[in-house]
Amino acid sequence: MGPAASPTLARRAASGLESQRIIFLDHVTPTWKARRARARALAAEHDHAADLLEFYASVLDLQEPLYDKVGRATLPAGLVATKGEDGPRLRLERFQGALRDREFTVFVNRVARFATDVLAAVAKRVEAADIGTRADLLQAFLARRSLDEAATSLACHTAPLEFFPKAFMQPVAEALLAASGPGPLALCALDGAEASCPACGWPPLLSLLRDEPEVRGQRSLVCSLCSSEWPFPRTRCPGCGETRSDRLQCHATDFWPHVRIEECGTCHTYLKTIDLRKDGRAVPVVDELASVELDLWAVGEGLTKGQRNLLGL
Repeated sequence: MGPAASPTLARRAASGLESQRIIFLDHVTPTWKARRARARALAAEHDHAADLLEFYASVLDLQEPLYDKVGRATLPAGLVATKGEDGPRLRLERFQGALRDREFTVFVNRVARFATDVLAAVAKRVEAADIGTRADLLQAFLARRSLDEAATSLACHTAPLEFFPKAFMQPVAEALLAASGPGPLALCALDGAEASCPACGWPPLLSLLRDEPEVRGQRSLVCSLCSSEWPFPRTRCPGCGETRSDRLQCHATDFWPHVRIEECGTCHTYLKTIDLRKDGRAVPVVDELASVELDLWAVGEGLTKGQRNLLGL
């Protein structure tokens, strides 16, 4: 996902209300090569995260062809919200059919070949299940329902089970969004910005800081599923909307100078912020995952992550 590869805020058109803007996203094919390269570069620099990052690089090797395949397929009917329909532009819960279920089965099988022992065991249970069970798992994930029932049915734990629909749907969501074409996604006021993705409705994984021509230190949130990016006030908690400065704290370390923890003392959640001004080489989704020691510190402080990353951290 880096600055040159992620879907970025390309242009903003005035809506007629001074405090409001219509957000447009450019859908740029993600540079999977850049993601892999960053993962392997960070693995070489941070020994403690090397195994995790090598596994992630292998997952990227499966996500890229899936992105390409879904991008070439015919867009399912009803997947894009119609004019006047409330909510996000993409309605991923409507993504159903043979393509989805067939490709998910193939994806699970291929992940099992290099997965950890825990994930490989879960993969075998998912593969052995009937197609209806796998379809129900995907549908529960897309509807953002708890996977506890699916985990009970498959006799496994929920956390490792969630990896499979999430790893599968991330490139699918990116491909479907790109195929849907550019256009206005949401009307939002920066002083009342939505904390969920205007493109697909999912919560943010992280936030970014960058300098823009009009604003120094512009903050944006990055979607945990489709990787879209949208503006969000710097002094607001995405979890509960808290704005009091004494309740919002930042924690940084010299070990990761461009990554910091943003804590909310009201809802006791946190997310990471990647400061692209401090390290222009960062590929945010990779750097967020690699800086695992920051997550361990935050959890040790009694904080809960707003949205866990692909590897459940």
